[in-house]
Formats: sequence, C-alpha cells, structure tokens
Amino acid sequence: MIRKYHLSHLAILCLAVALILPTAYAQAQKYDALLGVWDAETDGAQYTFAFTFKLVDGELAGTFEGQSGEVEMQNLTFEDNKVTFTVEIDAGGQGMVIDFEATIDGDSLEGQLSMEFGEATITGTRRK
Repeated sequence: MIRKYHLSHLAILCLAVALILPTAYAQAQKYDALLGVWDAETDGAQYTFAFTFKLVDGELAGTFEGQSGEVEMQNLTFEDNKVTFTVEIDAGGQGMVIDFEATIDGDSLEGQLSMEFGEATITGTRRK
C-alpha cells in the first residue's frame, strides 16, 4: 500500500514537471531577444538611461535608470520584437510619466519616448 501511494505521487509529480518545464522554457525563450541591460539615449545624447529586462517568477519585469534614479517599469509588454512600457519619474519634485516604445533588432533598439512635453527618438544597445 505504501509503495503504491509513493509511486502514484511520483507519477503525478513527474507529470506536473513535464507540463510546467516546457511552458517555463518557452516563456523564457519568448523574451530572449529582450532580456539584459540596455544603454539608451535620446537624439544628440541629451538624455541617457539604462533599461534592465528580466524574468521574475516567469513574468517579464524591468527597471528604468536615468538622471532621477531607478524606477520599476509599468505596463511592460514585449511582442514581435516590440517593447512598450511606462515609467513615472521624479522631475524636480514633480511626477512625470514617460511612455516608451522600441523595436529590438539583435543587440540594437530604436524607438521613441512620449511625455507631456513632446516626443523624442531613442536608440540603444544591449550591454555585453
């Protein structure tokens, strides 16, 4: 009886692992083109910042680091090599929301940021 009980639990555990691992692997593979640290700047390098993209418990997460410090990305999505996210930074005591959209091509990204005062083109490269 004990032996049957252990074998049935082992079979259930093996089945669970067989179902979960491919999903986790596929999820990680989906984000391979994005994961890592990216150095980016606006046209003319007026503003520079770093994006860090990682998986946390199988979910895509990211941070933005700029002149005002580091903040978590919100509404982060990545599909068809296009990343979008929003950050809220402290701009001299005032909260400022910035929306980012960029296309990833190998170790390069190109896109734009949008904020209350206008838009700017951004370019960047993944750190090696």
